[in-house]
Amino acid sequence: MKARHPLNTKMVINRLKGLSQDERQKIRQILAYHASRPCGIFVRIDGKYDLRSRRKVNLRRKILKQLKAQGFILDGQIINQPSDISKESIRALHLTSRAEKYLKNKQFLCDKEKNLLNYFADGSEVDLHDVKPSLIAVNTGTIEAELFRYASLLWSVPVSEGFGRRLRFLVLDECNNKLMGIFALGDPVFNLRCRDAWIGWDVHDRIERLYNIMDIFILGAVPPYNSLLAGKLVALAASSNEVRKMVFDRYNCTSTIIQKKHKDAHLALLTTGSALGKSSIYDRITFKGELIYNRIGLSEGFGHFHLNNGIFQQMRDYLNLTIPEKAGRNRFGEGPNWKMRTTRESLKYLGLPENLLRHGIQREIYAIPLAGNFRSFLQRKEKVLHPYDLPFSDIVSYWKERWFLPRAERKPEFRLHTRQDLLRMIHSADPGGIYD
Repeated sequence: MKARHPLNTKMVINRLKGLSQDERQKIRQILAYHASRPCGIFVRIDGKYDLRSRRKVNLRRKILKQLKAQGFILDGQIINQPSDISKESIRALHLTSRAEKYLKNKQFLCDKEKNLLNYFADGSEVDLHDVKPSLIAVNTGTIEAELFRYASLLWSVPVSEGFGRRLRFLVLDECNNKLMGIFALGDPVFNLRCRDAWIGWDVHDRIERLYNIMDIFILGAVPPYNSLLAGKLVALAASSNEVRKMVFDRYNCTSTIIQKKHKDAHLALLTTGSALGKSSIYDRITFKGELIYNRIGLSEGFGHFHLNNGIFQQMRDYLNLTIPEKAGRNRFGEGPNWKMRTTRESLKYLGLPENLLRHGIQREIYAIPLAGNFRSFLQRKEKVLHPYDLPFSDIVSYWKERWFLPRAERKPEFRLHTRQDLLRMIHSADPGGIYD
């Protein structure tokens, strides 16, 4: 949506063509009336003229209608969450976001899906005795990047793209060259109360050591390996020696964008959140008897996911018309969440309460220590980390014995899965109809 400066009556009239004199006179009268009022400012959007005041009213109505349709209740200045917050209801809240993401990827699916499907296994193609997971870093512009993008469309809660530092990974079964799962690391949010309290941080520690934490913003296994608890393998892989080394090699010699400093890039801690409450993947993940994923609390239920279906972009466009300098840009270095800031400013100038950002849908937050002295290091009491030794090969062996083989014996129905099932899962997000 392209916005220009407000136009006066003469400029609008001069651009009208093909109208009779009577029609032009009526338009002059309308413009003259509105031009004399404080709110009567015309703007040009998508090649059409409209009143800013009318756009404000329409956008306000659309936002409130969207919230009501999702089950939210606006009580004065407070938004009340839906009464049903089960996993299925949370998935339902994300349906419009998922449909929006599907439509953005529709051309990608048309162009790439046929080839990418070859990297997904039928249940009959999984060899229980020869399965050989491998860890692959994803580089932009490669088949691995396309595969990561395609697999992420399976998620019922649309996947964030992360911000700041970002690394993506695939876990492939070398035995059949099929995808088992994906995960990605990005910069953590600056403010996360339960994390900071669990670490024992003050604001100065956080400023200096936040660089030594990354957040797992997507993680999971794909069919049929998800039925064989490959999600546990992918979760453990994120804490492996190999991943820590890749992070260090990528970022140790780079300067931070905000502080312009060269910082020690050794990872001390990972964090992640479960969008659907208690996580079947993260729960009880151990390695040789040691708990790896620690549940540390809940997020505070702030965000903008419920302002979806194109509403955020319309809010940003409206803010760009009103106060362009407040519209924000999607560029790291301007704060950890530019969408939150832009949404907050838009709500303010639309005359809606900022509390609309408090949707109340909390996430379970998990912390994954990567060193025995992670806490004292993050508190700046020690300068050198003493990392755990978690080779990916050892993780694979442990996962096979602890989860994979016992699960395959108990749940042999994974054999019934076909790529046709996967197609239905991805295309179920199509607002035009379920894939057949």
